[in-house]
Amino acid sequence: MRLVIHSRKEPYSVRLGDIPGFSNLSSDEKVLNYTIRICGCGLSQNKPFCDGHHRLTTDEEEGKVYTYDLENKRIKAEEYYRKDMKY
Repeated sequence: MRLVIHSRKEPYSVRLGDIPGFSNLSSDEKVLNYTIRICGCGLSQNKPFCDGHHRLTTDEEEGKVYTYDLENKRIKAEEYYRKDMKY
């Protein structure tokens, strides 16, 4: 089992033309300017891509740890992490 902590409440936006070497593959401006969104919250059902589940995190309190069940219901997580740990 593995515990992964995500602290982002929004996706990462990646413009294809910004990927090193990608601009050499195509000169089509539509392709180079196309932006994909990569999941940053960890809740997406379509990883690695964002599917909008980050909206569930908007009212989370800073410094608290949350977990979600398979139906996307927030479950109170016990404060089992040490405050001095860096994530």
